[in-house]
Amino acid sequence: MTEVRTLPAPIVPHGWGDIDTSVDNEVPELLSEDQLDRYVATVAELLRACGLTVDLDSSDPGNLEVYGAGSTMSLEVDIRDDRSAEWSISGGDELDPGTKALAMAAALARLLAPGDTDG
Repeated sequence: MTEVRTLPAPIVPHGWGDIDTSVDNEVPELLSEDQLDRYVATVAELLRACGLTVDLDSSDPGNLEVYGAGSTMSLEVDIRDDRSAEWSISGGDELDPGTKALAMAAALARLLAPGDTDG
């Protein structure tokens, strides 16, 4: 008898299938404000489908602020007109003054390292 295995959870949220990503099929046009606006709006919609909160900056059309539910951390993303991006992660005052080196390193490692970092 063949063993039936459970399929792993999908990497891409199911909600992404309902979002129009046709802008990805367009040839990127440098400096095209309309295309950049639609691209940024699509990225924002995809992030919202993941359950994240996304704020768009009306004064900077390529700028997104992304927040996770229950997290004090945020991600600032600057999307350029060539569809490249840079981002930074902010944690606010998440660590108390006098935090021990081990606790500081563990908190930072959790941001980037896979697996258990509790030591």
